[in-house]
Amino acid sequence: MRSLAALYRAAGAWQSRAVLMRHLRVYLRNWYTAFLPPATEPVVLLFAFGLGLGAHVSGIEIAGSETDYLSYIAPGIIAYTAFMTPFFQALFGAFIRMHYQRTWEGQLTTQVELPHVIWGEIIWAALLGSVYVAIVCLVLAVAAFAGMLTISVPALLLTVPLAFCFGLGFAAVALAFTAWLPTIDHMNLPVFLVVLPLGFASNTYFPLPVDRPWVAFLVQCNPLYHLAESNRAMLIGDGLPWTQLAVGLLEILVLIAVLLPVIRRKLRRRVLGDADC
Repeated sequence: MRSLAALYRAAGAWQSRAVLMRHLRVYLRNWYTAFLPPATEPVVLLFAFGLGLGAHVSGIEIAGSETDYLSYIAPGIIAYTAFMTPFFQALFGAFIRMHYQRTWEGQLTTQVELPHVIWGEIIWAALLGSVYVAIVCLVLAVAAFAGMLTISVPALLLTVPLAFCFGLGFAAVALAFTAWLPTIDHMNLPVFLVVLPLGFASNTYFPLPVDRPWVAFLVQCNPLYHLAESNRAMLIGDGLPWTQLAVGLLEILVLIAVLLPVIRRKLRRRVLGDADC
């Protein structure tokens, strides 16, 4: 129990912040190649689906009123960005730093310990996701002022901290795969096992028929669904959906609490060569 408590407390340790700042410095050094492609992808998706497909889709009923398709998918794209960016950063980015660049080995020769490396990776992934969400929100605000969609612009500010909180859980799931998968060639597994199912069952691009019991159960177990619906309620609905937020954040807390010990155990064997853990 004491070991688990130390693992969770490591989130606020200065060593975890040092790992985070290291990632930030490297990122800023190569910002023009690391920033532009992933930051513009959700914006392209937003207008490709919203304007392209939206021209062939009639209005969708939200909270008793009809809204256009671009306004409908805008909150979902925010949620999807908050999911995809932390997930792939903690999956591919962390794996490259661990396996190819040997960054973790160098960090572990200092006062940084494995829990700090883990939390540094998770917090960095969630922070990067929040930055990309902020970019999407800026584009949405401009589009709203231009009359292209109908959303609550002030409510966009609330989506950024929400993206960070949910991003911590998404990054923890990805880091569990990073600790478990033997080679980078196996990265297709989490894409098909996690990314596609969660994405399609999140109400991002189309409303799901939740009147069917098995569909309702699946979406209720999906934190991305709760994030997308929370964003939608804030931006085009009737305010803060406290129940959706509570359920989604509870699922994120459970994911982090359950996965962190598993990640530490797997990485101790893999990085430190500790066969007794």
